Amino acid sequence: MATSAAHTGTGPPDTQRDRAVTLAMTDLASRPGTGAIPALLPRGNGHQFVCYADSCSGVPGTAHEATLAAVNAVVARLSPQPEFICFPGDEIRGLAADQEALRNQWCHWLGQEMAWLDRQATPLYHTTGNHTTYDAPSEAVFGQMMAHLPRNGPPGQKGLSYTIRRRDLLLIFVNTNWSGLGGEGRVETEWLEQTLTQHADARYKLVIGHHPVYAVNGFAGAYQRHIAPENGQRFWQVLVRHGVLAYLCSHILAFDVQVHEGVLQITTAGAGTADLMPAGIEYHHCLQAALDAEGLRYQVLDTAGQVREWLAWPL
Repeated sequence: MATSAAHTGTGPPDTQRDRAVTLAMTDLASRPGTGAIPALLPRGNGHQFVCYADSCSGVPGTAHEATLAAVNAVVARLSPQPEFICFPGDEIRGLAADQEALRNQWCHWLGQEMAWLDRQATPLYHTTGNHTTYDAPSEAVFGQMMAHLPRNGPPGQKGLSYTIRRRDLLLIFVNTNWSGLGGEGRVETEWLEQTLTQHADARYKLVIGHHPVYAVNGFAGAYQRHIAPENGQRFWQVLVRHGVLAYLCSHILAFDVQVHEGVLQITTAGAGTADLMPAGIEYHHCLQAALDAEGLRYQVLDTAGQVREWLAWPL
């Protein structure tokens, strides 16, 4: 295992990390279409960030590694760079019974595939996913590899759910896979409501999780495709009551946006997994967004750096 600096972005860079960063940036610079991509910026005070997920990589030499690199190359071209990045889960292939094998995948993903990103300047915030936290041992590995994330989540979920406050922006990262609730497709709501109440003064509120609440592209099915309906509706009503702007999620390998009772569900899961849903229609992508007093704007960029979809909300 490499040093903690290679995994968490904390502490001084070591020689191994320096080499990995140099190689990664050289690779990104050698790709075609490396001109700067203008990022959407706040109109006045606000925030600008990137969200992408579901690369299922961490294994050298795979198709997933190549497609994640293509998406990373686009993120690296954004000018200016995002203030932070949200990655709502399934960074690695995971689903390994052996904890050491799981750690090795995380080491490759954090220490090699994401070495190009200066995580001191641009924090990288993660959520759990069904490929990364599918039982108690994998939850423990996630907590170890994400030691830099806050430990301010609900009981039993320290390091699996957490809150970030960036001035007037509240980010709540929820766990839709916790073994303590029965596993995949379930989410805690009491701590979520308490946290939103405590941060009622936040001007902007975003909740980030892995599973959608509402089906995407017809891929429906409680637990495995989306959060179980009764649980999902309780969760959604908490978002509505507290004026959450959007729920950012992934899991279904597509880009999709819906609005329910005034709250956006933005699904972005195109960061590298090869089997898009539906194939031939969806595309690998990242989402770059800006928040300000007038609302939310985003652009969805494919691996050529082209804007494929966009939204200004409210309309």
